[in-house]
Amino acid sequence: MKWMLLIFSIIKPFFSTGHETINPVTEIKDMIRANAMKALMLYTTATSLAIIFSAGLILVAVDMGAQYDQNGYIYFSSMIIMGLTLSAVCLVTGAIIVRSFQDNDTKKQKHLPLTTVGTSHPLQDALALLIADFVKEREQKRSTEFEPSRERKEAPVTAEEMRH
Repeated sequence: MKWMLLIFSIIKPFFSTGHETINPVTEIKDMIRANAMKALMLYTTATSLAIIFSAGLILVAVDMGAQYDQNGYIYFSSMIIMGLTLSAVCLVTGAIIVRSFQDNDTKKQKHLPLTTVGTSHPLQDALALLIADFVKEREQKRSTEFEPSRERKEAPVTAEEMRH
């Protein structure tokens, strides 16, 4: 168990969940629960792609060996082309899967809206909207209160008004 704690202390910064706990065994359990399905799918996909890739290469090797034994030379047959195609499809599929995992991580890091940065409660959002609405309403009232006084100052003063 001590060696697991040592390994966990080394890899913990890479899989930090954002909350601090004192018990590392609890953290390991939480990390396994959170990432178990992802790890299982990744393992299954990688294993199946590796098996199909090696099957394609074995198919090519067996056909090349059979051709050399039979004819003394090797030529491109449909078996060799099929084996190379299987291997190439597996490589392309693996590259697409790896690329999709990388794109999701970079998009999450680059395009975080400001509202998702902190954790906010719906009541906090409602209160913020209420305060913003109140402030805008007060600004509108102030602007309408000052407009009539501006009109009076801007109107020309007549001689009769100066006497009074």
